Amino acid sequence: MGSRAEELIISLAKDLVGEDAAELLKFLLKKRIEMTDDDISKELNMKVNEIRKKLYLLAEQGFVTYRKTRDKDSGLYIYHWKVNIDQINDLLINRKRLVLEKLKIRYEQEKESTYYYCPQDNILYSFDEALENEFKCPKCGSPLNYYESEKTKAFLRYKIDQLENEIEKETKRAANNS
Repeated sequence: MGSRAEELIISLAKDLVGEDAAELLKFLLKKRIEMTDDDISKELNMKVNEIRKKLYLLAEQGFVTYRKTRDKDSGLYIYHWKVNIDQINDLLINRKRLVLEKLKIRYEQEKESTYYYCPQDNILYSFDEALENEFKCPKCGSPLNYYESEKTKAFLRYKIDQLENEIEKETKRAANNS
């Protein structure tokens, strides 16, 4: 998994489980091995209970997975944790699909609408809003300028194509790995 993907994963984790748990995920991503909560707590020099809380948060969101074994001597369960790469790839693909839908909606709005902007306040107004205010900024009274949206449309189109390609590649890769 590339560093770009890892940055996305960490960013997604911060949104879903907070900064602290995301830092733990970052640590596990670097390690790339299965570890017990005891080993993690020793390496990070943190209380095992704190580590467990964060691991459970990460597991709830599908970032990590565990298997449990029983200690022969004490009879207690030992949890072995690792990053849940397959699930994370699904999370990332779904996140990208969401962004893609928003970009497509915005692109359609740009294609079908005419906009005007205030050169003073840099606020964008729809044609109807501009007409209603006699093509003057309702905030400062400056005359509104026509907004040329070709650059915006081209940029949106580029981002849409880029995301569609990424989603297609990642979906194929995920299908081949399973």
